[in-house]
Amino acid sequence: MKFNLLFLLLALLSAPLFGQNPAFNFDKNEVETNLKYLASDELGGRRTGSKGEQLAADFISEKLESYGVKPVTGRADFIQKVPFTNFKPPKSASLKIGINNFTAGSNLLIINGKDLAIETEIVFVGNGWVDEARGIDDYKGIDVKGKIVLTITGTPDGNDPAEVMRSMPKKQEFAANHGAIALLEAYRLAMPWQFAKSFFGKERMDITKDEAESNIIYGWVQEQNPGILQLVKEQENVAAKLNIVIGDTKKLLANNIVGIIEGTDDSLKNEYIILSAHFDHIGMGRLGGAAFTPQDSIFNGARDNCIGTVALMAAAKELAANPPKRSVLILACTAEEMGMLGSQWYADHPLLPMDKMVFNLNNDGAGYNSTEHFNVIGMGFTNVDKEMKQAGLQVGLNMLGDPAPEQNLYERSDNISFARLGIPAVDFAPGIKEMDEEVYKYYHQATDNADSLDYDYVLKFCQAYTLAARMIADKNGKIDWQGAGKQYAK
Repeated sequence: MKFNLLFLLLALLSAPLFGQNPAFNFDKNEVETNLKYLASDELGGRRTGSKGEQLAADFISEKLESYGVKPVTGRADFIQKVPFTNFKPPKSASLKIGINNFTAGSNLLIINGKDLAIETEIVFVGNGWVDEARGIDDYKGIDVKGKIVLTITGTPDGNDPAEVMRSMPKKQEFAANHGAIALLEAYRLAMPWQFAKSFFGKERMDITKDEAESNIIYGWVQEQNPGILQLVKEQENVAAKLNIVIGDTKKLLANNIVGIIEGTDDSLKNEYIILSAHFDHIGMGRLGGAAFTPQDSIFNGARDNCIGTVALMAAAKELAANPPKRSVLILACTAEEMGMLGSQWYADHPLLPMDKMVFNLNNDGAGYNSTEHFNVIGMGFTNVDKEMKQAGLQVGLNMLGDPAPEQNLYERSDNISFARLGIPAVDFAPGIKEMDEEVYKYYHQATDNADSLDYDYVLKFCQAYTLAARMIADKNGKIDWQGAGKQYAK
């Protein structure tokens, strides 16, 4: 009994006490200085592909180098270039199917295309999906060469917005490979048509398409009454006339930032924890959004996502100085605000084999209305909740789950790019009890400036993220999906 009591006492004395901050290789002054630069007017809102985004990328890269983070073996620096095309809405576009007329800006959205004037046939091909492994081929026995293909939005697996967005590149590829001149989808999303128009009907940015995708017209049509699907499905040789005059497009390059910290354990260092955060925001003036004034037209994004970026930098500094058992991949992503495109590009073009990646601890948020909490979007999805909760408690923060499940936040940040590949992933976010007026006062507003932040809280948040990263990287056993997260398991 005496031995057991002594052992217990020694264990308690050697363990970190909840509420007692461990020593870190960063402090409040460094966190505040880094954040104020990233959220400064000089960077102009860090819009993807802008001068400000390049300045931010250079700044983060220089800091990673000074911390001792290394570029991926064989690469000269931390930059992964991501190719984008900046699209403007068509100058004009019209579609006629039978007696039904569609016009850009009203009931027709041309999302991808080129100048075209054609009279041909339109053919219905279900979802327009091909999956040989599952025996799915919606094009089987259908001649679409030189014709317009009409499909339903989504895939055989679903029609929710995330599924629709994921399916878009593949559906264009399938249509192009079968010789179609255009792919149009009958709009069936739950979100109102007006929302789709407001996003795709304005100047926007997308990853530069490959040849197959870029050579096909792609768009959405709002169904008439009676529906065009019914007309095209029930009749043969349905005539269609499509005229498009495209607006200007511009090619540009943006930056992902990728570094590595090698682990210390011989049996675990070939496994990687991805620590990620997006450093882009939405820019200035009308390109940024409508909520600006003559006095302030720069969307500095201090909360979204300078807090996350600085937390990523803090974790990189700490872990580079004292590496954990597993290796760590540091990933600062561009173009999250454009649809998680930077992380999507990395997931599709990894610099290290993706089968070595065992977990993604993303860091992104909409702001905070509690300085006593942090949120895990995806709490209960993986078997590392215990580590994240303990990390928070050690610096005096309590863990909350998703504050707004109805908004599908899990699939609206960069963690989803890795979850889709079957890699366990969560989003670690500043504390929000509910999406209220205090959050929306700053979210994507020109008021989201660095001088509005509580830096005592920001420091604690950075500490909690850093500790969580270390605990997960040091965790014994397999990191895996659980509960509702199993839907993403491969």
